[in-house]
Amino acid sequence: MKAPFIFISVIFSSFLIAQSDVSGFTAMDEYISVDDRIRINLLGISFKGPLELCQILIAVFLSIAFIQSGFDKIFDRQGNIQFFNSHFSKTIFKGFSSFLITVLTILELIGGFTLVYGVFHALYYLNTIWIFYGFVILSITVLLLFFGQRIAKDYIGAADLVPYFILIMLGIMSMY
Repeated sequence: MKAPFIFISVIFSSFLIAQSDVSGFTAMDEYISVDDRIRINLLGISFKGPLELCQILIAVFLSIAFIQSGFDKIFDRQGNIQFFNSHFSKTIFKGFSSFLITVLTILELIGGFTLVYGVFHALYYLNTIWIFYGFVILSITVLLLFFGQRIAKDYIGAADLVPYFILIMLGIMSMY
């Protein structure tokens, strides 16, 4: 019979302590919010927590990879068209190399620059929504690349895309 009474008294006393903190028994300058208790300060930059830091680092990594890939498709367009022509010569994409490169270039650059904006947005506003948008765009891009590699029966090239997709999915799953 004592156990329920002890449990109720502990709950009631915690309620009174919580009420005393809110009602002014504790000075407001001493109050620390839950968000402030879980914040991480790294080199003077404040992060909500380790998941946000991981999201930012994944975003930086992927933005480097996809922006470089997009610029490569712009600066060496002819080389990429020749590669696509030979790569897809025996597929349904045979006559669409130029169009496919344009679509991939646009998606890679939009996704990469969305992540760059998302990193700055996350560092300034402590909100990673733009990183999430970049992850979604790049997941669609990787799925299209994967589909093309499978159609071309380049199974090794398709397998090389899997780590990128897993990394993007981990970034998305961390956005609870």
